Amino acid sequence: MNDVPQLAPDEPLSPELVLVLPAELRAQVLAGLDLPARPTPRPLAPPAPPPVAEPAAPVPEPIVRSVAKLVGVRFAQLAVIFVAVTILTLALSLVAQAFR
Repeated sequence: MNDVPQLAPDEPLSPELVLVLPAELRAQVLAGLDLPARPTPRPLAPPAPPPVAEPAAPVPEPIVRSVAKLVGVRFAQLAVIFVAVTILTLALSLVAQAFR
């Protein structure tokens, strides 16, 4: 008796089913398969023309100049606050002396 199971010729096979078949049946199924059709390659497009030269973008300022501007602006803000507080303190001290 033949213990090897046979496949029906019209039985559809999924890839998962082929993987679990015994080696003899797997070889039989693989031998009966047609070679996979390869897609035809698309024709290559002609190369694009070189881009037209555009004016160069402005070069960003160096980091040192940016940091210097930031420190200068912050120093000016603190100076204005210092002057305002000094004037307010002097004005309040004059009012306090006037009430003595």
